[in-house]
Amino acid sequence: ASFNNTFNDDFKPYLLVSTDKGKSWTPITDGLPENGSVHTIEQDFVNKDLLFCGTEFGAFFSNNGGKKWIQLKSGIPTTAVYDMAIQQRETDLVLATFGRGMYVMDNYSPLRNFNENTLNETAKMYPIKDALVYIEADGRYGQGSTYFLAKNRDFGATFTYFVKEVPKTDKENRQKTEKDLFDKGEKMPVYDWKTIQDQDKQLNPYFIFRITDEKGNVIR
Repeated sequence: ASFNNTFNDDFKPYLLVSTDKGKSWTPITDGLPENGSVHTIEQDFVNKDLLFCGTEFGAFFSNNGGKKWIQLKSGIPTTAVYDMAIQQRETDLVLATFGRGMYVMDNYSPLRNFNENTLNETAKMYPIKDALVYIEADGRYGQGSTYFLAKNRDFGATFTYFVKEVPKTDKENRQKTEKDLFDKGEKMPVYDWKTIQDQDKQLNPYFIFRITDEKGNVIR
């Protein structure tokens, strides 16, 4: 259960859990903003320990029943989240934010298996959701300038994976070294112009996926 006490100038997060049908309550706010009121909370329909909550300063999730909260930052700004809903068919999390904003987190099911052990793995691929086959419509129907239009997610299957460390380009490594030296007040190295140009031309790191069917035949 969540409570809001902002009318009394109290902006602390009040989020509590009871395991004895309301006879006693335990606060579960570790990781939430110190002065960020809790507006809403939802529980996953498969894993009862996976919780989501909307606060004055963003959305958070917990996969251990609220013992520790982690902020959802992938494309979600630090803004007030007033309401949320779970769409069971798609396993999507829908957020309603301040200023009549809306955010949809597509297929959050990987969070059900995300834990401290995951952080120690070099890489991990999560189960792939069945892709839909459909024909995209052209144009839009009526409504004029009041018609709401937003970009759909990419057509086809979506691959969700975790990578412990994303490879960096030579330019990114150089810039990090320069920043560290600057923070320490140490002398900066001098690079020749060709080195700088070669680093600018270097491709960003990318992953290559090989997709096979049930018999092991490569289809893409």
